[in-house]
Amino acid sequence: MKEHASLLSDELTFRQIIATFPQPVIALLFFTLLTRVSYFMAWPFLSIILTRTWHLTPVMIGGVMSGCAVIAVVLGIYGGSLSDRWGRKQILALGCLLAIVGYAAIGLANNVWIFALGLLLTGISFSWTDAPSRALMSDLLIDARRRELALQIRYFAVNIAAVSGPLIGILFGLNSQKMTFLLTALSYVPFLWFALWQFPAATAPLNQEAALPAHPGFGQISQIILRDKIYLLALICSIVCYLIYAQIESVVPQYLLMLDSTQAVNLVTVILVTNAVSVLAAQLYLVPLLARVAAGQRIIIGALIFAASQFLFWINVTTNLYWWGLVAVVFSIAEAILLPNLSILLDRLAPERYRGAYLGASSLVVLGLSLGPFVGGTLLEWSGRGVFIAMALLSLSIVFMMLITKKAINERIGENG
Repeated sequence: MKEHASLLSDELTFRQIIATFPQPVIALLFFTLLTRVSYFMAWPFLSIILTRTWHLTPVMIGGVMSGCAVIAVVLGIYGGSLSDRWGRKQILALGCLLAIVGYAAIGLANNVWIFALGLLLTGISFSWTDAPSRALMSDLLIDARRRELALQIRYFAVNIAAVSGPLIGILFGLNSQKMTFLLTALSYVPFLWFALWQFPAATAPLNQEAALPAHPGFGQISQIILRDKIYLLALICSIVCYLIYAQIESVVPQYLLMLDSTQAVNLVTVILVTNAVSVLAAQLYLVPLLARVAAGQRIIIGALIFAASQFLFWINVTTNLYWWGLVAVVFSIAEAILLPNLSILLDRLAPERYRGAYLGASSLVVLGLSLGPFVGGTLLEWSGRGVFIAMALLSLSIVFMMLITKKAINERIGENG
C-alpha cells in the first residue's frame, strides 16, 4: 500500500495531491491558519501591553517571556512523548483547552500575576498543539511526498498569518489591546471541538522493536533521542538556522541605527515588508521547482544562499532602500528554502514509534530564536558589522554538517519512508 501511495503521488500535480489529503489534515491546516492569524493580531504587541498596562521594565518583560519559552520547550518534549502513548487527539485537545484558558486569562487579567499565568499556559498550549498536530499529519499521510507538501503548506499558512494578523489588528483597531487575546482564545474553540469529535482517536502507529520498552517513560525517550546522533545533528542545524534568522529582527535594526539613525525606521520597514512578501512569493515558486531535489540537498542550497545574504549584509555600508530591499529578497529566498525543509527533515528522521516525542524535541529550535538576539548583539558590540561574517560562517557550518551526514541521512530517510 505504501509503495502504491508513493507511486500515485509522483504522478499527480500538487493540486491533485492536496485533494487526496484526509479531512483531518485539511482541518489541521485550516486551524493552523485560523489560530495563527488571531495570535499575530495580538502577540506582536505584547511588549507594548505589558509596558503600558503593568509598567514592566524591559528586563522584566524579557524575563517573563523567556521563562515561559523555556518551560514551553521542556513541556513540548514531554507532551510529544505523551501523545505517542495516549494518542495525538487527547494531547491536542488538552493543548487547545490550555490555549483557551491561557489567552482568556491574558485578556481578562486584572493583575500582573494572572497575566503571567496566562502567558505560561499559552506557552505550554503551543507546545502541546504544535508537535502533536504535526505528528498527526505525518501519521495520516503515508507517503513522504504528501507529508512534505503538507508541511510546506503549513509553513506557508503560518507566514500568511504573520503578514495578515498584525494588519487585521491595526485595520480594526485591535492591536495593543488586551481584549484581542479573547479573540485568540475563541479561535481555539472550534479547534478543540474538532480535536474531540472529528480527529482520529488511534495513537501513532508503533513499530515492533523488541529492544525498546513497550511504553517508555519521558526519561527513556530523552535517552533514545540523545543517542540518535543523526537527528541531533539535524536539530543543531535547525537551532543554528533560527539563530541566524533571528538577526533580521534584532541585530539588523541596531546595525541600521549605527549607519544612519534618521533612516533606520524606513530601512527596517522596507526590510521586514520585503521579507514577508518575498517569503510567500518564493515558496509558491520554490516548492514545485525543488520538488524533485532531495531534502538534504535543498537544505545545503538554502544554507549557501543564507551565507550569501549575510555576506551582502556585511558589504553593504549604504542606506540605499533598493539595495537593502535586494538583500532582504536574497535572505528571504534562503529562509523560504531552509526553514520548512529543516522541519521536513526532522519529521522524516523521526521514527514512527516515537514521532510525537521527536517532534516535541524539535521545539528546541526556539533556543536559536532566544539566543539569536543575545549572540548577535554581543558580536555587534564587539566587532560591528563583523557579526554578519560570523553568521555567514555559521550558515556554512550547516552545509558542513549536512555534507558529513549526507549518506547516513539518505539511509535513514529510506528506512522511514
